[in-house]
Amino acid sequence: MHICMIAFSNLHFDFRIFREAKALNAAGHRISIVAAAFDEKPLRGWENFEIHLIPVDLSTSLKLSYPDFWRRANQLLTTLGADAYHAHDLDTLWPAARAAKHFDAPLIYDSHELWTEQSSLVHRPGIRALWACMERILIRKVDYTITVSPSIARSLQERYNLDCVTVLRNFPPYRPPEKSDRIRSELNLTPETPIVLYQGGFLTENGLREQIDAAAGLTGVTFVLIGGGPCEAALKKQVIQEGLQDKVYFIPRVPFQELHSYTCSADLGLCVIKKTGNSFFYSIPNKLFEYLMAGLPVLVSNFPEMQAIIGKTGAGDAVDPMDVASIRRSISGILGDESKLRGYSEAALRAARRYNWERESGKLIQLYTTL
Repeated sequence: MHICMIAFSNLHFDFRIFREAKALNAAGHRISIVAAAFDEKPLRGWENFEIHLIPVDLSTSLKLSYPDFWRRANQLLTTLGADAYHAHDLDTLWPAARAAKHFDAPLIYDSHELWTEQSSLVHRPGIRALWACMERILIRKVDYTITVSPSIARSLQERYNLDCVTVLRNFPPYRPPEKSDRIRSELNLTPETPIVLYQGGFLTENGLREQIDAAAGLTGVTFVLIGGGPCEAALKKQVIQEGLQDKVYFIPRVPFQELHSYTCSADLGLCVIKKTGNSFFYSIPNKLFEYLMAGLPVLVSNFPEMQAIIGKTGAGDAVDPMDVASIRRSISGILGDESKLRGYSEAALRAARRYNWERESGKLIQLYTTL
């Protein structure tokens, strides 16, 4: 089967799309990907797929760049007659739906989050209403819906009266932990310095401000933030204003092929996300499972999905993401107790053998088998 994926996403860092494309390709499907290109750097590791990139000007407002991407994607998709069209997130569902209708092909909607309730839309009711209207209209044209957590699946089912939503969680492929000192080497840190790691997007009100505040009250601990996003400048300004330059460090976004070695060089993984919209509240972020794969104890928000993972695995603690003092106490309690640190790390490694892409990807293969 020829499957055409559409994504308004930077493929250098989008591991979910790569995992799905690779799994379907290994199952014998031909994969084409129409995606936005945010820079001119060549893609590495995507050689088995037919990649069609549409340049996007980062200096342009999304109000302009989205319509331009959709127009150019529509033109391109009319030349790519596929057997199925797979839209990654709501911002590509319109051109995917048009192509699916044009070629009388099935349409798959892969909702990477609860799009209309993401943090960047919480205080923008007008734009949020437009996206909600678009989703409500377009989801009627969808044959199969995929999402990332059971809670988001239930929300979509109830909201749009869907019969079934496939839950395809963001598990990484299984990799054993590796001995690595990559972060300490890159930042010139001493070997005995405990590293508390956050990796992922620097998004609107996602809890990073509170985590930096927590760092201010801890001694002998280094916080490292790997990633990028719209709040990066504000977070760096906060670090300078609070005089934390020797305690909180930033590393730019790392291609997913290299991320594991960075993760393995930390001591504790943070997944303390605020409830700025239900998309965060119901999420099970990639980073949580990447930490487990590296054998890191984890500290997560006390939200339903993340707390359930911690309850099942025993690999860390859950905390109120708004309570800076509690975050600080939890970090200190884990790093300061050698027995707890070792127990959580061993539990994380056991969990990694359960929560991995090799097990999860079968649901995606089965969905396409039904087509």
